[in-house]
Amino acid sequence: MRPVLSRAIPALLGVAALVGGAHAVAAESDRLLPNLALPTLGGSQLWADLAVDGGWRVQRHVWTGHARLLDGDNVRRAWGSKAACLAALRDHGKAVEGHGRPVVVVLHGLWRTRRSMSSLAASFRGAGYEVIDVTYPSARASIKEHAAQVAGILDRLSGSDREVSFVTHSLGALVTRQLLARERDAWRGRHRVHRAVFIAPPNRGARLAEIGRKVPLLPWIYGEPMRQIAGGFARELAGPGIPFATIAGGCGDGEGWNPLIPGDDDGVVAVAETRLRGAAGELVVRRLHTTIMKDPAAIDAAVEFIQRGVFPASGAAATGTAPAAPKRSR
Repeated sequence: MRPVLSRAIPALLGVAALVGGAHAVAAESDRLLPNLALPTLGGSQLWADLAVDGGWRVQRHVWTGHARLLDGDNVRRAWGSKAACLAALRDHGKAVEGHGRPVVVVLHGLWRTRRSMSSLAASFRGAGYEVIDVTYPSARASIKEHAAQVAGILDRLSGSDREVSFVTHSLGALVTRQLLARERDAWRGRHRVHRAVFIAPPNRGARLAEIGRKVPLLPWIYGEPMRQIAGGFARELAGPGIPFATIAGGCGDGEGWNPLIPGDDDGVVAVAETRLRGAAGELVVRRLHTTIMKDPAAIDAAVEFIQRGVFPASGAAATGTAPAAPKRSR
């Protein structure tokens, strides 16, 4: 077995070096490289969207720097340099209809992907919006870097004088608040910022992040954003400066799901930690942090607020509190 391993390990390292070298060449090239239309997972912690148009997107690998063009089914249609892939997306975009529709930017949370927001994104598409559901490497860069990435996507948004709203989960709210503090970005002069809905946002930080940053390996796993949330970054951010509302998860019993978090909570963020001065609405639904963005009442409330600036007049979301849960021993 040892002789086999002694030959296999160098071979694997050689293959890895070859692949890494090919990707580095692709990043520096000014053209597209030969491509096989391969299915992908659509990107996760190692890919960052550079542009999104009609469900197609250009992504950059955070380590190698090479880019790829994915279609709406996450099939790789091209790869090579950033410039070449962006040009290919522009060519595709010329055939895309609906460039005048209002836009909803959808941002997932820490260590999640845009797939976690698929139900919410589908509801907004059904309501007539163009959805830009962003993939960003949430644990691999700071909140300011994520905001700069989203700004780059919006700088490439087609048309002019389009209405741009934001619907986010968890960390996505802080990325949006940081983004909206960047008033000199090119897209701000071409389009109109409309409204925002923050779902389970750590607007005042998160007690659980403060606990987690003291646990070995967790700060490395969850990256700079976890350290920022624990260190008071959220409390230092300015408000969004546009009409916004928050949707929190909780039990409705004043105690919440997690005994480590004071008050009602969704297992990760306390209801009190989601609140932000100036909110036009504050709702609580009986959901955990990891699933709240799939909750029908939360989705309906988000769509209603982006459309009309108010929450629905009936249902659990309209009450502003979660249905009461049985008391639990701690």
